[in-house]
Amino acid sequence: MEKYLAICAKLIVTIILLLFYIRISGRSQLAPASAFDQIGNMVIGAIGGTTLLDPSVSILDLVLFMSLWVFILLLIRYLKFKSIGIKEFFDGKRIQLVENGEILTENFQLANITLIEVTTSLHNEEILGFSMLENLWFEPNGQFTYDKKGNDKLSQIIIEEGKLNEENLSLIGYDEDWLEAELAHENIDSVADVFCGEWINGKLWLYSYQK
Repeated sequence: MEKYLAICAKLIVTIILLLFYIRISGRSQLAPASAFDQIGNMVIGAIGGTTLLDPSVSILDLVLFMSLWVFILLLIRYLKFKSIGIKEFFDGKRIQLVENGEILTENFQLANITLIEVTTSLHNEEILGFSMLENLWFEPNGQFTYDKKGNDKLSQIIIEEGKLNEENLSLIGYDEDWLEAELAHENIDSVADVFCGEWINGKLWLYSYQK
């Protein structure tokens, strides 16, 4: 009887800790946006599962193990929020596979993905072939984003929560001097004041933080 009571107590503690983690980290953790997020969730599940049925692991041990891993994940999440470089270190960068209608063959190896895997995914999206694409990217979460030839191009996030994405700025063909002029035109002091800077259809849209 004591064995089952101990398991029930651990189960309750595990549920409480998981609810706390979801509340703090946000609902996006339920649908991980990167491989690292998926691994983080798997480890949480493994800690909960293995300690739950192991009588040699006390409730205190469970709380310590789970709390430590949750703390590490929240710390990494905070650092990713503060720096695009740190975010790319943990989550990886998107890799362009097609640029202006040309297949970037070397980037297939960089993305560690085969031609058949790409074409199969494109066919599932009703893309008949590469000839239909202007640009194609392999995203950190394993999905593909693309521009079809003759269609409006996907937006590029130039400023992400107060941080400049230099790669995307270069991708649209402009530099920081141009961006500073755009900010001044909108009476915005710095990049840090912008929640979202989105380039779409040849125009920069700026969304400042609400005060």
